[in-house]
Amino acid sequence: MNGALYTGRIEELGIAFHYAVTTDMANEAVLRHECDPVAAHLLVRAMTAALLVAASGDENDRINVRWAYEGRVRTVLVDAGGDGTVRGMISPTVLDDVADVAALYGEQGSLQVVRSRRGTVTASGTVDACFMDVVDDLAAFLCMSDQVESGLAVLVAFSDNPERPVHVARGLLLQALPGCDLERFQRVRERLSDEEVRARLSRITEPDNLFEDILRGLTCEETDAPQWTMGEAGSPVFRCACGPDKLGPALRCLSYAERMDIVQKKEDIAIRCHFCNERYVLTVDDCIRAWNEKG
Repeated sequence: MNGALYTGRIEELGIAFHYAVTTDMANEAVLRHECDPVAAHLLVRAMTAALLVAASGDENDRINVRWAYEGRVRTVLVDAGGDGTVRGMISPTVLDDVADVAALYGEQGSLQVVRSRRGTVTASGTVDACFMDVVDDLAAFLCMSDQVESGLAVLVAFSDNPERPVHVARGLLLQALPGCDLERFQRVRERLSDEEVRARLSRITEPDNLFEDILRGLTCEETDAPQWTMGEAGSPVFRCACGPDKLGPALRCLSYAERMDIVQKKEDIAIRCHFCNERYVLTVDDCIRAWNEKG
C-alpha cells in the first residue's frame, strides 16, 4: 500500500486518530523538487503531518502551514486538503552539508497556520517553533493554538533507487476528544516516541494487520483489546493548483518598465511554480493578453 488516508476513533479512550501512508505522494514531491536526503526527509515529514491535520476536518477544508527557521533550512510550506490533496516546497533543497540538527534549524523559528473552506479563510494563527522539528512544532500548534491535545508521529524510510527514493512514509495523528481522560491520553501520546511503535510505523513491508499492531502498541497499557471505528478519508496525492491559466495575476504584478523590457526583447519568459516546481514558458503575446485582462 503506497497511499492511504484513514480517520477514526478509539471510543473507549476518547481518542480520535488519523493515519496516513504517503509513499507515492512523498516520491513525487521529492523528485519534483530534486531534494537531497536531508531536505527530502524534512519535506515528506512536513507534508504528511499537514495532511493528517487537514484530514481531521471536512473534505472541503484546507490547511496552509509555513515553517520558518533561522538555520540552514529557511522555509517549508505545505498546502493540504481534507480530500487528500497536498502540495509543498522546501528552501533550500540541498541540506546534506549541515553538521547537526542545531545548525539545520537554528535557534529560533515560527509556525503559521491558515485554515480555509471553499476558498474562504476561517482561522489563522502563528506560534513560536519551540521544538525545532517540523512535526513536533505542528503538534505543539494544535495543543496551544487550537487547544486540542494532540500527538503526531511521521516516519520515513529511504531506498537506494533514485527513481523512487522514498521506500515508505507513514504518519499518525492522535487527538483527545471532549471528555477524554487527559492522563490516559498523555500516556498514549508518550508511546508515540517508543522505539517499538516507531519501528512499526517505519516498517518496510505493510502486512494487513500493521495498523492494528500500531494501535495495540500505543494502547497496550490502557486496554487489552482496543476497539475502534475507522473509515477512508481519500487517498494522498500530490496535486498543485497551478497552470498556464493561473499565471495572469503574477504577470500583472510586473511594473510598466518590466513589461516594456519583455516586449522590446521579444523573448519568451519562464515562470516556475514554487509549490510543484513546474516550469511554464509564455510568449510575448501571452503576456500582453494577460496584461489586458481585468484582475
